[in-house]
Amino acid sequence: MLARLLLLLLAVSAPAVQAAQPIDRAAVVARHMVRNTALNPESALTLGNGDFALTVDVTGLQTLERIYYDNGLPLETRNTWSWHSFPNPDKLRFEDTLAPVPFHGRQILYPTQQNTPAGRYYRENPQPMPLGQFAFTLHGEPLRTEDIAGIDQTLDLWTGIVTSRLTVRGQPLEVTTAAHGSAAVLAVQARSPLIASGELQVRLRFPYAYRTSIAHKPPFIWEQPDRHQSTLTQVAPGHARIARHADGTRYDTELRWSTPAELVSASTQQLAAPHDFRLRATSGDTIAFTAAFADAEHHAPNETVDSTFASSKQAWADYWTKGGMVDLGTATDPRAREIERRAVLSLYLMRVNYAGSFPPAESGLQHLSWFGKHNSEVYVFHAAQFYQWGHVDLLEKGLAWYLRQLPQGIAQARAEGFQGVRWPKMSGLDGRPTPGGINPYIIWNQPNPIYLAELVYRAKPTRETLQRYGDMVFESAKFLASFAQRDAATGIYHLGPPLKNVSESTSAELVRDPTFELAFWDWGLRVAQQWRERLGLPPEPHWADVVDHLAPLPQQDGRYLEIAGIRDLFGPGKRGAPSSMLLALGYLPATPKVDIETARRTFHAVHEQRGADGGWVSWQMGQGALTAARLGEPERAVAILANTSPAARFMPSGYSRRPRDPEGAVAYLPTNAAYLMALGLMAGGWDGAPAGPAPGFPKDGAWTVRAEGLLPLP
Repeated sequence: MLARLLLLLLAVSAPAVQAAQPIDRAAVVARHMVRNTALNPESALTLGNGDFALTVDVTGLQTLERIYYDNGLPLETRNTWSWHSFPNPDKLRFEDTLAPVPFHGRQILYPTQQNTPAGRYYRENPQPMPLGQFAFTLHGEPLRTEDIAGIDQTLDLWTGIVTSRLTVRGQPLEVTTAAHGSAAVLAVQARSPLIASGELQVRLRFPYAYRTSIAHKPPFIWEQPDRHQSTLTQVAPGHARIARHADGTRYDTELRWSTPAELVSASTQQLAAPHDFRLRATSGDTIAFTAAFADAEHHAPNETVDSTFASSKQAWADYWTKGGMVDLGTATDPRAREIERRAVLSLYLMRVNYAGSFPPAESGLQHLSWFGKHNSEVYVFHAAQFYQWGHVDLLEKGLAWYLRQLPQGIAQARAEGFQGVRWPKMSGLDGRPTPGGINPYIIWNQPNPIYLAELVYRAKPTRETLQRYGDMVFESAKFLASFAQRDAATGIYHLGPPLKNVSESTSAELVRDPTFELAFWDWGLRVAQQWRERLGLPPEPHWADVVDHLAPLPQQDGRYLEIAGIRDLFGPGKRGAPSSMLLALGYLPATPKVDIETARRTFHAVHEQRGADGGWVSWQMGQGALTAARLGEPERAVAILANTSPAARFMPSGYSRRPRDPEGAVAYLPTNAAYLMALGLMAGGWDGAPAGPAPGFPKDGAWTVRAEGLLPLP
C-alpha cells in the first residue's frame, strides 16, 4: 500500500518537475526575431546599449531618412552625453521664466512663462546633439527606393546584430550592423559587387542640430552648414578623426576601417559640402568600418568590427541569460503569443533606450521628443521593470543620476521655501527645471526615488544599500512632508492647490487632494520611516503626523474620484473616464489608505466607461492590468494586455505610438515599460499575492506560464 502511494505521489509531482526545468531562453527570444521582407518605415530597427543607439532602415544604415521620418520611425544616432544649446545672443536669463504663484499664503517663483522669449529658449535648450548619419550612395547620389528590391532583413535579438540582404539595381548587397555592448561605437560590414566597382559608397554626414521648434519629432537641420564645423583632423591608413563643433558642443567621430578603403570629403570646387564624407573601397567588394564617438570626458575605444560584433553578442547574451524571463510558448490561449512578443520586444527596447547613465525622454534614444529631456514622473515605470526582470544593476545605473542631482534639488526646494529635495519634472543633463505651464505643478514624480530605492533594497537588503540611498530617501520624504499643508481648523494635511495631477487635464488652481498623489504621499512617508528604522534611527515625528492626518482619498457613490471636488465622473452618457486614481492600487500596493472594494468598484466603472478592454491603450494598458491583477481579476488583466485595438498596436520592432500624438511621439516607451511592469507582476507576483506561480494569470488551464528570475513588487 505504501509503495503504491509513493508511486502515486511521484506521478502527481512529475509535471511539476518537468515545469521546473530551465526555460530555453534563446528559443523564447528567437520566436520574436524581427524580420523585414519589405520597406516598412514602422519597422526601423534600433541598436544600442542604453547610453548609445542608432536606428537603421532596410539597408542596414540610415539611407532612406525622409521616408522613415515622414511615415514611421526616424533614423537617428544618439548618445546620452552629447548635448547642444543654440546661441543666446539676447542674453536671456532663466530668471526671466519665473513668475510668482500663490501657495498657501506665500508666493513661490515657478518657471511658468514658457511663451516668453526666455521661456521658449530654456524650454528648448539644452537638447541632445544628433550624431552622424550613415547612408549608402549610388553613383554619388542618395540611394532611392526604386533602386532597392529583394529585401530580407533580420534583427537577431539574442545578439543585437542586424543582417540586411537586398539587391541594388539587381546586384546583391549584404550589410551587417551592430552597436557595441557598452561604448558609443557602431560597426558595419557591407559586401556587394557595386562596392568593388566603386558605384556604391558609404556616406557620413553631420546635421547642425535638431529643428526644436517641432517639439516631439524634430527633423535635422541640414541647410545651415555655416553654423557648425566638421574638420578632418587626422587621416592615416585605416583611420580618420572628424572633429565636430556646433556652438559650444564638441565631440569627435573616430572612423576605423579594416578593408582597403579611403575617406574623402564630398566638397568640390562646384559644391561646398563641408559636413559630407564618403568612405569608398579601393579594392575588393567589402567595406568594414567602425565609428566611435568621443568627447573630453568620454574616450573612443579602439574597436574593430569583429570586437564590436563580439561585444554586442556578449552584452546581449548576458542580458537575456542573467535577468528574468517568461515563457508562454505552451500556453493554449490564442492571445499568449502576442503578449509574449510584446514582452520580449519591450525587454529589448528598454535595454537599448533606458539602460544608460542618464534617463532620456519618453521616446528614449529612438528619436527626440520633449527636447530630449528626462520626464521624471514616468521614470519609475521605466526603471521599476529593470528590478522586476532581474536587472537591478541597470536600475541603479539610472538612479545614480538622482544621487548626482541631490544637492541641486535640495537647493531648488530651499529656493521655493520647502524642506528636502525638489526633483525636476523635466530636465536635461544639467538637471535644471524646464519652463512650462504644467511642469512646475507636477508632484507625483517626488516620491519616485523612494519607490525605486525601496526596490533596490528588496533586491539588495544590505546596510550598504541603505547608506548609498538613505539621503536621497530622507530628503525626498522631507519634501513630501513639507509640501503637505495642514488646515489649522481641522488638523488635516492637504495636497494643493495649486498642482497638476497625473492626467494634467484640470487647472492647477482647482486641483486639491488627488487620489493617487495622496496614496503615494502616504506610502512614500511610510517607507521612509522604515528606512529610518532599518538604520537604527527613531521615527520622524512630523512625517508620522502627516501620515496620521493626511486627507482621505476622495470618493463619491462608493468610487474613488480622481480629484477632490471634481465629481460625477461616472454615469449615463459619460465616456473616457480618467484612470489615474487606479494607480493607488496597482502601481502602489495595498495600504491602509486604500479600501480594496472601493478600488474594485472604481476599476469596474472606469473599465465600463472606457469601452471595456479596447479602451486601455498606451501606458494605461500596464496601469489597468496592474490594478486588475492586484484585485484578483486575472482574466481582465490578460484581456487588457492583449488589447489589439489600433491605438494599442505594437509595431513590428516593438515600438508603440502615443495615441495623443501618434505622428509625433512614434516611439512612446512608457507603453513598453508599463507593459513589462504589469506582466512582471502577473508572472512574478507581489507582496500578499495568492500563493502559487504566476498569480496574476487565470487558472483556467489555458495559461501555462513559465517564469524565472523575476522579483516581486511590493
